[in-house]
Amino acid sequence: MNENAQSIAAIAVIIVTIVLFALRAAKKRKKPGCGGSCGCGK
Repeated sequence: MNENAQSIAAIAVIIVTIVLFALRAAKKRKKPGCGGSCGCGK
């Protein structure tokens, strides 16, 4: 693998990692169930 292809592969891995972390963080922020605005006590 030449240096150019290796650099592109490294950047691709970094971008995929950032996207996965962002998706995981967004998933944790979502509230389960109704979110508490319906008055059910959650």
